[in-house]
Amino acid sequence: MAESRGFDWRVYRGIALLFLAIKLVLMVVVPPFMDETYYWLWGQHPALSYFDHPPLIGWAASFGALFGWNIVGLRIVTALTLAGDLLLLRALARHLSGEAWREAFWPMAALFLATPIIFALSNIALPDHLLIFFTLLTVTAFARFQTAFEAGVPRWRFAYVAALGIGLATLSKYTGAMLGAGVVLALLLNPRLRRAFLSPHLYLAALLAIALQAPVVIWNAQHNFASFDFIMGGRAPLGDLSSLAGIGGYLLGFVFVLSPFILWAVARFALARDDGNGFPRIVFWLSSLAFLLAAVFTNILIHWNIIAYAAVIPFLYPWLRSRLLVAGHVVYGLLIAGFVTFNYVVAPVTALTAHSDQTSAWSYGWDEVAREVKGLVPPNAPGFIATTDYALAGPLAFALADRDVVSLSSRREAFDFWFDPAAHAGQDAIIIADRWRPLSDDIGGQFVSVSEARQIEVQRFGKSVNTVTIYIARAYAPLSH
Repeated sequence: MAESRGFDWRVYRGIALLFLAIKLVLMVVVPPFMDETYYWLWGQHPALSYFDHPPLIGWAASFGALFGWNIVGLRIVTALTLAGDLLLLRALARHLSGEAWREAFWPMAALFLATPIIFALSNIALPDHLLIFFTLLTVTAFARFQTAFEAGVPRWRFAYVAALGIGLATLSKYTGAMLGAGVVLALLLNPRLRRAFLSPHLYLAALLAIALQAPVVIWNAQHNFASFDFIMGGRAPLGDLSSLAGIGGYLLGFVFVLSPFILWAVARFALARDDGNGFPRIVFWLSSLAFLLAAVFTNILIHWNIIAYAAVIPFLYPWLRSRLLVAGHVVYGLLIAGFVTFNYVVAPVTALTAHSDQTSAWSYGWDEVAREVKGLVPPNAPGFIATTDYALAGPLAFALADRDVVSLSSRREAFDFWFDPAAHAGQDAIIIADRWRPLSDDIGGQFVSVSEARQIEVQRFGKSVNTVTIYIARAYAPLSH
């Protein structure tokens, strides 16, 4: 591994602690993100697995609910995995540098926490914070296994830990399976590791990773393999495959979420050879190229490649040998953190510039909407509360502390697997719609009558963020399927 000519480790420690302090504050002041609340509802409807993703994020939400319907409960597991991330980086630093672990750990931690995509995803309760943790667990365990095996003293317990990491990563998000493919390639491409294929321990470890997927397989077998159908065919294709827009957006996103200041270090590490870090390098290329190919056919969200980022960032500090680039990365990370904080705590930036941004807007106004809804609910009257889309149902349910809020969207969503329309036939409903998810004829047509009850203009600094409309709907008559 190349020798770093960056800052003294004490400077990196200061940087890491600064970002860690910012993160801990943001965990409790940033309002719930709409996807967080969607997964929170999964946890309030326990199941072996779920429609959109594997079950671990839902199970984590079930645990979080023990702390109440509040921001602490929502993000307690996120805080635990963040602590776990740092402990794993410390273990990796001890493995790589021995007694000089501080000189490795603090640069690792500083670059890790300052990287925008890591900073964001290790702060909120999305499946990705679990994926980051289990990626680091797999990378650390495989590094320990590789060193011991090449020294002629195999320590198979680390292979089992790596398999556990792969299995739980895949229970967090299906892309976790790429860690397993990375292990196979790392063993095949390293002549010193190929003998591992002669041991039954390798196959027992693989069996462990596969066995952990049993809840997903059982749930899908019970629901006509709904998740697999969604993953394979549920993403919107690009309209014109001759366009490079998808690839261009993916590559620009790659630069944005990592920061332009560490790209040279990423490139140097990714193209290096024979430094003993073949596994994280393989994971980086495998995941990045897979999503690059997918970007030809569909829009790729910038955080989907998180396995690649989490696998390589711990190894970048020796390759980032310019203090100017380190400082640039830190400042860039602080600027992105500041922008995100303002956008989700103070006001959506786009709303202040007369543009619309639904993702940011959905973080605002839900306490006000919840108060209005509570005022409209008749005491002891049968009925239910619905929205026009999952993006509205999750935030409203969290604000109301009501697990039974449902989305009536015609698109298939997780709600379809626990809401029984027939059981609510004939009931009245309160329906919430907004600027981006208006009340459609498909939803309104399932009631005898629908009338507008309230319209709430969500504002910040005199600018409209969103317009939420509350309807009273009478006599639910669900469509037959």
